[in-house]
Amino acid sequence: MVENNGDGSELMEFYASEALTCPRRIYFRLKGYPERWPDFVRVRLNQGINTHNVLGEILKRRFGFELEKHLVLRSNKLGFEIHGRIDAVRDFPIEIKGKTSLPRVPYDYHLAQLNVYMRWAEAEYGYLYYIRLHEEPMKVINKIDFSNFPVVRGPNFKAFEVPYDKTLFKDTLRHFYKVKRAYERNKPPEGWRSFSCKFCPYRYLCYPGDE
Repeated sequence: MVENNGDGSELMEFYASEALTCPRRIYFRLKGYPERWPDFVRVRLNQGINTHNVLGEILKRRFGFELEKHLVLRSNKLGFEIHGRIDAVRDFPIEIKGKTSLPRVPYDYHLAQLNVYMRWAEAEYGYLYYIRLHEEPMKVINKIDFSNFPVVRGPNFKAFEVPYDKTLFKDTLRHFYKVKRAYERNKPPEGWRSFSCKFCPYRYLCYPGDE
């Protein structure tokens, strides 16, 4: 999406959730191609929404966090904005990720997304919460120990405390700027061509023979 800056120039709109993700996927979104989510991904998306809602309400009710806080970071110099919606924020942001399997360490692009939130909130640290997806989220959440919040623990749950990283933020800006340049040249950038492609709503554009 490209918006007018008010002075005749245009600002491209990126999402914090796209930080350090496949540039080709971002490009197709900007160009307005329709999303075609695989059925198995839709199931996970719905489970993820339910998990976010349930855990978010606990963070709001017990710890006074604001949920789904919208943010905008604007760079007129680079010609784009980064929009985001923080899962939970108070003095620091918390990002909740529902996964079918929990990672040993945080994914780079999740760190980059949280880093954008920390930049906006001017926070020195934030938290990534990974929780295993379940049709009934409370069966997982009920077993979480919140006694040492925000460092919480439990089976099928992992929490990572993450410091703000100035270099990572610069890398994120550089990543978005490269996609912006590709958009302006009307030439799709190289994609990741990895396992993540099977979860992508634009897979049909990169692998037309699989349709």
